[in-house]
Order: sequence, then structure tokens, then C-alpha cells
Amino acid sequence: MPEKPSPQSLIETRMKEITVAGKYDMVHLFSNEGLPLAEYYDGSIVEKDRLAELSIMLREVRNMADVMAKISNIKEMIVEGFNHRKIIFRFFRAFDQEVVLAVVVPPQTAYRSLTNSLVRLIAKIPF
Repeated sequence: MPEKPSPQSLIETRMKEITVAGKYDMVHLFSNEGLPLAEYYDGSIVEKDRLAELSIMLREVRNMADVMAKISNIKEMIVEGFNHRKIIFRFFRAFDQEVVLAVVVPPQTAYRSLTNSLVRLIAKIPF
């Protein structure tokens, strides 16, 4: 009987598929504490440690937006440069915790559909 693939392997396989299909630069999944859970990239556009730090910082901004402006349950934040490269941070629950999916997208690249499919896959994986 073939061995069942690990959750990380399933996620990274899908990350590779969407990175190729969407022409993304990098895809990373971080735990609530900023620990890497899964990743896929051909070349490192952004240092993984910096991406983790930014995801933690934006989680704090997300909390402050809730406290200060009653904007609750922010699901996505986008950092976009003048060169139109984007880093998308998607916040959702998986593995019985809040996780952050960080996707680095080149200019003029659609990301929402493929990113949504990856979020759905990750959220369905049993803990």
C-alpha cells in the first residue's frame, strides 16, 4: 500500500503548481509564530526570514485595525511597490491555528483565483 503524502508535501506540490501556472515568484506558509510550514520558490526574491518578520508585523497591524477602527477579521493585506511587484499576505485558519500565506507576485500578474484555491486546499487538510 503506497504511503500517504504528508500535509507539507501536499501543500508544497500545490504551491509549485500555482507558482508555475500563475508565474508567481515565491509562496510561503507561516504559522502564527512566523515559523515556516511550507514553501515553494525557484529563486529567492525576498529573504524568507524577512517575509516571516513582515507577516508577523502585519498580523499586529491587523490586530490594531480591529482595536482602533473596528475592522475585524482582515483576511488579506497587500504590499505593492512602485514597480508593481506585490506581496500578498492572506490570513486564515488551518491546523487549529491562525496561519499566514505570503505570495510574491510579479507586476501585472493575477493572483486571487490561484491563491484562493491554495487557501481552500490548506484549510481542508485535517490537523
